[in-house]
Amino acid sequence: MTTSKGRVRNKRGEGAQLRDEIVSGATRLLVQGGEHSVTLRAVAREVGISAPAIYQHFADRDAILFAVAEVAFAELEHALNDVGDHADPADRLRAVAVAYLTFAKHSPTRYQIMFGGVWDASKSLQRTPSMAADLAELGLGAFRIISRATADCIEAGCSTGTDPHADATALWAGLHGLAQLQVATPLFPWPSGLQSTLIDRLALLRG
Repeated sequence: MTTSKGRVRNKRGEGAQLRDEIVSGATRLLVQGGEHSVTLRAVAREVGISAPAIYQHFADRDAILFAVAEVAFAELEHALNDVGDHADPADRLRAVAVAYLTFAKHSPTRYQIMFGGVWDASKSLQRTPSMAADLAELGLGAFRIISRATADCIEAGCSTGTDPHADATALWAGLHGLAQLQVATPLFPWPSGLQSTLIDRLALLRG
């Protein structure tokens, strides 16, 4: 809920709390109003601070959106980790893949910003080369879960694949493509069982 009221000044050592509130405020604006609703002034109003106070934590709008993406990727990573135990490695990989698609479906706005849908990562990198290391790490936690599950399938003989990294990359690309398509074309007559078919084929799982 947007407010123009001033906030109580954080105590010494509570700067991290304000940073988190700025990211949460930007996320709310994105979910409620889309990309154009996120400006430094709008975020400041949402959090209840002055616009200049944002610069204590973020250099510009891109930096805020990057932080929102980081939080969203952390939530995705948690969702992929939280699929429970599966005795069969193939079942675990399928569960991880379905959790990925479910996250994208239930959080379409966040998913868009995670992959540059409302900001241009390349231009941000040109403006701020120091972001390179952070951009290189963005999303790797979630990918490593997919990669580890893929490797377990290959090791257990559940998959005909031989290169865990290449196979996990192919699966991730396919999941991302399906997630984006289903958000963009919700009225398309998607075949029943498409998710299972896509996952099994891309992961080279044995029948």
